[in-house]
Amino acid sequence: MAGWKELSCGFAWLRSSRPRYPEGARQKGPRILAIVAPGPNRLLLQTISRDADWALTLCETPPSLTSVRQADVPPIIIYERELSPYHWREIVGVLTKTSPRPYVILLSPNADTNLWDELQRLGGCDILRAPVTRDKMLGALKRARQLWHSQQQLRSRVPNRL
Repeated sequence: MAGWKELSCGFAWLRSSRPRYPEGARQKGPRILAIVAPGPNRLLLQTISRDADWALTLCETPPSLTSVRQADVPPIIIYERELSPYHWREIVGVLTKTSPRPYVILLSPNADTNLWDELQRLGGCDILRAPVTRDKMLGALKRARQLWHSQQQLRSRVPNRL
């Protein structure tokens, strides 16, 4: 298994790759980080995010966990379980310890109650069984987006007490 320092994709690119919106324009949805291998899942995510005008960042390797900054963690993370040699449990565990906790969707060729329980224990939110259909991916992203909107509304009502 790769050590933390061997994980090559850092979060710095998230800050610089966020889409720029014209003055006064707003993004329609939350930022999404998809850590998936090239293939049908990646193409599906690109199509869905383009159609919905959501900010999607694609990466083939997990982010460097030595430099995770809470402000850089997007609200929705899609992680492909079969990305070797990285261990999904460590990646999900670290990413879900940020605040606010992101909505983590795990893509997996198999899904059973043991995997579901483990994902929930680590702070993950959803499992999609590969191959993923458009309807299933849209459903998971809509649930994640709804949670994101609820969090945004709650934050706007709660005064900052720092």
